[in-house]
Amino acid sequence: MSMLNTFISFLVIIGLIWVSQSFRSIKFIFEKGGTILDFLKLSIFSMPAWLSISVSFGVFFGVFITFTKLQNDRELIAMKSSGLNSLQLSYPIFVISLILGSLLFFNFHFLLPKSYSFYKNYEDNLRYKKPQILFNENLFYHIDKKTIFAQSINGNELTKLFIKDYSSKQQTIDIFAKKALFIPKKSNIKIKLIDGIKIISKEKSNPLIINFKEDYISFNTNNTKKTSRSDRVIDLKEFTYFELINKSKLHSESRGIYLAEAHARNVFSLTPIIFCMIFLSFFLKLQHSRYDSLFKKFIIISSVFFIQIILFSMKNIVTKYHDLVYIFYLMPVTLIIVSFIFIKYETFSFFNLKKA
Repeated sequence: MSMLNTFISFLVIIGLIWVSQSFRSIKFIFEKGGTILDFLKLSIFSMPAWLSISVSFGVFFGVFITFTKLQNDRELIAMKSSGLNSLQLSYPIFVISLILGSLLFFNFHFLLPKSYSFYKNYEDNLRYKKPQILFNENLFYHIDKKTIFAQSINGNELTKLFIKDYSSKQQTIDIFAKKALFIPKKSNIKIKLIDGIKIISKEKSNPLIINFKEDYISFNTNNTKKTSRSDRVIDLKEFTYFELINKSKLHSESRGIYLAEAHARNVFSLTPIIFCMIFLSFFLKLQHSRYDSLFKKFIIISSVFFIQIILFSMKNIVTKYHDLVYIFYLMPVTLIIVSFIFIKYETFSFFNLKKA
């Protein structure tokens, strides 16, 4: 039951994250000529970056729903009355959290760097898939030793186009056209210019001005179609743990940033275990009143969200004070140990001490 509820909670949370994160991709793709397949590929490649929150909170809410149902059906009381203690009741949850924590560790260290590189490369390559995506209206764009500016782009049609061609060392060419049409080719982008002026400027000579009804210009995209990681700014998510550690040694001015990202992957891999342990340490106590039950649930949910905020805050602190990286590990380890003690020795519970 816990596994099923965890899986359902995971799907709900990752669905919410997917919807919230998809708006940028939808705008990027659909407004500029992409397809639904491009959108799905970007979503799949970026999904490992969402797993930290979705897995951690998925297992927490899955266990929360399971034990709340057991409590409402009085099955927890029955199991405790039969001689089972809190530690024995916790074993299945320990196993689930350890499995999901291990999967999260694998995701952070192996899957995420590769998938996020695919995501960034695919996003960049998508810009060169169609001219409409490559160029943006009212913005200057530089490609193949040429600068292009269009006041508006509607499908394959451009209006009020300006092009500066400085590919030749002997001359520069300025082109103004009232209208232009994209003619995509396999290895380049060809533009048909309509009703324009071409100004050819050479050293030590007067500019040559040519009025034309039609003309053509090509943009070679062989060197830009396939973007690799080395051709652009690399996101920290694309580095592996050991690459981040090595870069922290090579770049002293950014050492904290690399160390925080590297060690955060280890710390956040523990969040499924932390959340489950926090839940069990509070919840596996006999309920004596409805007030106690509601109060415990409020404390549990508040504690989990507070811990998540603290972990993100600690990561930000480590970026500035990298010497505190070991304290970054201290908090989750302490929480796990204290929660285990509370589960094993129920008399240490705050609620039992309160009643005593």
